[in-house]
Amino acid sequence: MISIRREVHEEILKRLLTELEYYEAIIAKFEKKYKCSLDELERKIEREGVPLDNHEIWEDSIEWRNAVEEVERLKKLIEELK
Repeated sequence: MISIRREVHEEILKRLLTELEYYEAIIAKFEKKYKCSLDELERKIEREGVPLDNHEIWEDSIEWRNAVEEVERLKKLIEELK
């Protein structure tokens, strides 16, 4: 374990919390847009496929999945710093 100054620790924590808010906002945007959870959207894509002329749902699901995974990583880091 390394030792860091209190103000550095607080700044790191502050930045991680800001990032967490950013990714949580992305998740909220997609939950509002699709009115379902990511898992439900992914099951819908699996069942129905993606229209050949419009990949928006697929691209959104990828961005949404990335945001969910980033939130999980950030929460673990934040917990370790508290």
